[in-house]
Amino acid sequence: MKLAYRDTPAGAAGPPTVVLHREGQAPDDLTGVAMASGAVGRVVAPIGDYAYTANGMEVAGICWYRILPGFDGTDRISLTKAVVQVCDLLDDLKLEEPVLIGWGQGGVVALGAGLLWAGAATSVVCIDASPGHVALLPDAVWANGAPPRLLLVGTADGATMLDGTQALLGHHRIEASAWRWSEEPGSEDADPALAHRIGNWLGDG
Repeated sequence: MKLAYRDTPAGAAGPPTVVLHREGQAPDDLTGVAMASGAVGRVVAPIGDYAYTANGMEVAGICWYRILPGFDGTDRISLTKAVVQVCDLLDDLKLEEPVLIGWGQGGVVALGAGLLWAGAATSVVCIDASPGHVALLPDAVWANGAPPRLLLVGTADGATMLDGTQALLGHHRIEASAWRWSEEPGSEDADPALAHRIGNWLGDG
């Protein structure tokens, strides 16, 4: 099944970008963060085509893959399906050197697609990805060479997961930059701070 998506024309000069939202987040929210970075062009926001109930029944929704109840694990099959669907979409769109930006579940899928689609995506921004889920990406993801530039981000919800994800990538000899958002009083709100950091990081590349 192919992914539906929203396609936003370029608001600034920059690479085409695919954004993969987190669970419970509207795709337009992450599109807004990407465009506010001032460093991307056209933005494509796939809409997750399925979710699962606790008993495994597939239903309509915006969840990228099934999270198994009771522990930090997931269904490898549905996670693999999500990664392959995004790679298929990238093939169909024929974007030139795209950037992938994903948050939460979308971050795991963006990382998996960026590594599996090695040499095609130039950069991947992975926000608040669970290391337990990253560890369950299919073996084919880790077998490819030429990984894209990677930025791992931890917001208030995901800062504690950042070290685990970075260590896991290091185990596979994949280098990644890391950035933590500070929730201290007087600090910039998460979305504007994230947009600013993404813009700077993409500009540095």
